[in-house]
Amino acid sequence: MAKLMVLLIGIAVVFAAVAFNGGNPLVGVVFVLVAAAPVVYFGYLVANRGRAGTASAQAVQPQQRRRQTLFLRVTALVMVVAVGYGVYWVMFEPKANDKALSRVSDFETGCGDGMARKYFPQAADHTGASPHPIAMFSISESGSPSQVFPTSGSPDYWSGNSLDPHRVQLIACLDSPDEGEYLTDCKFTTDTIKLYRGVYDMTVYEARTGKKVGSEQLRGSGKPNCPGMVYLKRGTDKLHTEPEFADYQAVLRKYVDN
Repeated sequence: MAKLMVLLIGIAVVFAAVAFNGGNPLVGVVFVLVAAAPVVYFGYLVANRGRAGTASAQAVQPQQRRRQTLFLRVTALVMVVAVGYGVYWVMFEPKANDKALSRVSDFETGCGDGMARKYFPQAADHTGASPHPIAMFSISESGSPSQVFPTSGSPDYWSGNSLDPHRVQLIACLDSPDEGEYLTDCKFTTDTIKLYRGVYDMTVYEARTGKKVGSEQLRGSGKPNCPGMVYLKRGTDKLHTEPEFADYQAVLRKYVDN
């Protein structure tokens, strides 16, 4: 039991540090209290040891032991629950971005998974009248996000390079593609790779809070156009077309213009 308590105290201290650094002081305080509770209790036991007489101490010893055992079990249970929540928070909840925003592409970490995903306290609140400026990111065949740029003549609030990042209210992120219909074979210098029409899930988040706003699905281009060069994940043997800018606008207009 003592070894388990020491292990859980150590984990609670680590999670407290992660929570404070990740912009969640409430979770940090919870883990500080969890780590401190057994230490305070054992200090109390040591301070009060020997105060009672030998006879009275022998009389209450069984009852005192039962109380101590019950306390240890309850404390261990609370710590396990708290550590479990801490693991969930560390792995799956977005963390605050602590870097200055200088360009729209800085929001690409808002599309990470789990502990990699960020929210941006420096961004604008998702409120007020439209338009609601958005940063959009596709996913490359190598698995890394890349900014989606608007076509010529489109307003800069559609993920434009000239958009002030502090005006951004929303982030739209494509997930890795599923394959739709087969389009063609793409021949490269050393290999031939099949090209499919990509089918993508998209998630929209508030930039300032990381809160999920909505989810959509869109399809890649149906044109059988092979890229001149491509970087693939190890073990990948197929390519997927990406959506065109008009496809993004079609599904995201209700978030941006309403």
